[in-house]
Amino acid sequence: MPIDASSQRWAVPVVVLAASAWGLFWLPLRAFEDAGLSAGWATLAQFATPVLVLVPAALWRFVRGRTTGIGEPAKGLLLGGAVALYAESVLLTEVARALILFYVTPVWSTLLEIAFMGRRLSAARAVALTLGLAGLLTILGGKTGVPLPRNLGDAMALLSGMIWAVGSMRVRTAPGSGIFETVFAFFLYGSAVALAVALLPIAAVGTAPAWAELKPLLPWLLLAAIGFLIPVMWGLLWGAAHIDPGRLGILLQLEAVIGIGSAALLTDEPFGWVEALGTVLVISAGLVDVFGGRSSSRRDGAG
Repeated sequence: MPIDASSQRWAVPVVVLAASAWGLFWLPLRAFEDAGLSAGWATLAQFATPVLVLVPAALWRFVRGRTTGIGEPAKGLLLGGAVALYAESVLLTEVARALILFYVTPVWSTLLEIAFMGRRLSAARAVALTLGLAGLLTILGGKTGVPLPRNLGDAMALLSGMIWAVGSMRVRTAPGSGIFETVFAFFLYGSAVALAVALLPIAAVGTAPAWAELKPLLPWLLLAAIGFLIPVMWGLLWGAAHIDPGRLGILLQLEAVIGIGSAALLTDEPFGWVEALGTVLVISAGLVDVFGGRSSSRRDGAG
């Protein structure tokens, strides 16, 4: 389906704003943790509250015989679950490390497309793959020389990027669905993953808050859901449907740039040469992947 020029003019600024805001997702996560919610339950609260806000609309759609997104567990578990694990990682390791390890996603996307979609490894994608792997190895082994996750947060960030790549591939190959259905499935099934993590018998994840601890945070959770989480996710999905994939990929790099940059500026966590080099390598991998994909598409179209 051709992309409407008028919609695209609006979609670009919407995606710029939404991607930039999503790069700051770590801020409300850290704020609720500082307010007394443990890591696992802070993440669960950020996913469950949007579900509660969207339930009335989902019921209204159900009564009118329209789909709600409940019937898309695979998409919801992959995309929502990936971000739930990423959110956990932000609370269990340094923000910059979590962001960089998550945004190694182009590496996993490239490997999946070669293995399961029959895509050839072009020169540009080979460069992107090399840069991404170099960034991954820099972050994991830059200080110790051993390229392994340093803690549970590192492992979750790495796993979340892999799962996001699988989910993205499924979205591209499966029949499309409406924005409401995708948003509702994202938060609903992301909540299920967040709950499963919160119930793990791991000290770092923490324990369920008492009602007296949770009650004063409810207005802030509602504000975060209505004023940040739902509109940002809605804007990303709506914009993605009205922008060509190449331009969308470039704009989504803002998430990584703003997320990593804000973490370096606003936290007192270490951000030295290892983190800086890893950031440059990972973002470069994403840009090379996008521009290389656009060049290949133009050549294929010319042929």
